[in-house]
Amino acid sequence: MTLTFKPLHHGDRIEMVNPAGDVGLITLWSPVPVARRRLAATVPGILDPAGSRVAVVANLYGDGMYAMFCNLLFNPQVRHLVAVGEDLGQPTCREIEAFLRDGLEDTTLLGRRLKRIRGENRLFPDIAEFDADRLRRTISFRNFGRLSGEQPTPGLADHLDSLPRAPQESLPERVRVDIPEFEADAYEYRPSQPAAHHVVRRGPLDCWEELVVRGIRFGVPVVLDNGPRLELLNAKAVITEPEHESDELLGRYGFRLDRMLAYQEAILDPELPDGISYTYGNRLRGHFGDDRGGQDTLEAVVDLLRDDPETRQAYISLWDTEADLPAAGAPRPGSRPCLTTIFFRRAAGKLTLTATYRSHNLLTAWLQNVYGLMAIQRHVADRVGVPVGPVTVISHSLGIDPRSPRYELGRGIAENWRTDEDLDRARDRHALRQDPNGYFVVDVDEDEDCLVVEHRYAGLLIKQYRSDRAAVIERAIIGDMGVSLVSHAFWLGRELATKEQALRERRKSRVSSAAPDGAARR
Repeated sequence: MTLTFKPLHHGDRIEMVNPAGDVGLITLWSPVPVARRRLAATVPGILDPAGSRVAVVANLYGDGMYAMFCNLLFNPQVRHLVAVGEDLGQPTCREIEAFLRDGLEDTTLLGRRLKRIRGENRLFPDIAEFDADRLRRTISFRNFGRLSGEQPTPGLADHLDSLPRAPQESLPERVRVDIPEFEADAYEYRPSQPAAHHVVRRGPLDCWEELVVRGIRFGVPVVLDNGPRLELLNAKAVITEPEHESDELLGRYGFRLDRMLAYQEAILDPELPDGISYTYGNRLRGHFGDDRGGQDTLEAVVDLLRDDPETRQAYISLWDTEADLPAAGAPRPGSRPCLTTIFFRRAAGKLTLTATYRSHNLLTAWLQNVYGLMAIQRHVADRVGVPVGPVTVISHSLGIDPRSPRYELGRGIAENWRTDEDLDRARDRHALRQDPNGYFVVDVDEDEDCLVVEHRYAGLLIKQYRSDRAAVIERAIIGDMGVSLVSHAFWLGRELATKEQALRERRKSRVSSAAPDGAARR
């Protein structure tokens, strides 16, 4: 009996060509309909169901690689993979080649056992049924690169004709690998205001780590059109010192510096590849404008900031309402930008950047996006001649996909989060976080018999509080909004309680020493 393709995972995202075919066609980031039209026009018959060797066509980006290989184990008649299209600076094809050449290795991230493609940072779940060795023995792969306009893809037709065919009787059995689904009762959802999460940290990795903790602990379980998510709304992150981290530090969490640098280069590229509906670089530097050519909005911002350093008009929208939000009945685009606005503002002599995203994948995309924003900020700041300041990222929908291979990593980060202190990762040292609202000095005035609390900032006295009761001072500080960190508030509460107890003991001591001998004994 002839085996035909049966999708085990993501069947709604896979387009069938010839179910009995033995080739899987990967279009990477290029939309499948665009790729199919180009291939049908330039390589006649390649996608004709009657005789095509192509079984299925699908995109491949994000965390879809593991599901693709699981589908191949369930469909052993598909022996060949062919990639065409845009990879947008991502190493997807390189990772496939590395997997088939070098296989997987065991790895542990924050106490979680995972598999990693040797020499790469692509993570897979550690599932016994996943037979990597069988895939390596039976699957071939070739990348034909970008689809270039109406020109044929050189060698593609000849390559498909030359691929060896495997007799049906020699094919191994189907292997079913079930990717663990998210179970609501396994998730400890903690109550919060999901639209009020705000993180301020020194570096990009610090901000990302705390956002992961918040997303795992407080994300609201929702089901979207592309599956379940743990979601925070309008999550705000402020990176006060947006600088590159080392490859060693990024590698602890499954990231690589070279990928971040490649993304930084791509986000400044104005070219729009064939078949791609948008890129951030094109929206920033080529999409908008008249027929004479697209406007470079970054250069326009540079000119504006040079002319008026204090301007509040250095604002860029990447959202094209006509294209991204078409009128009722008009065709809808295949994809829309997640990054929607960027605002530049000079503050305290530095160039700040604030970006808004309509949706954000926290585990896989957020940190890379921040590195892209850092490149944009640096590009503008260098041309204006000012140093860079904080980067602020507002994510309207910040989501964690519990089906992601990186979900276990996120759970591990949340479970191991024990302190609110700043961490010098290079030296592995902790330090108390400095409250941007200032600090407090708590003491007892023995002459006035009361507590004295001084609110200070950089050595300057902001306000002094006096009372013989800690609760009175606490309410006054709360009313003045003097504390912004939870850890600082706990410390201040302990200090007030300690000093108040010392004040009571002094009073008792004075009463005892002033009382008659008999009264003291009683």
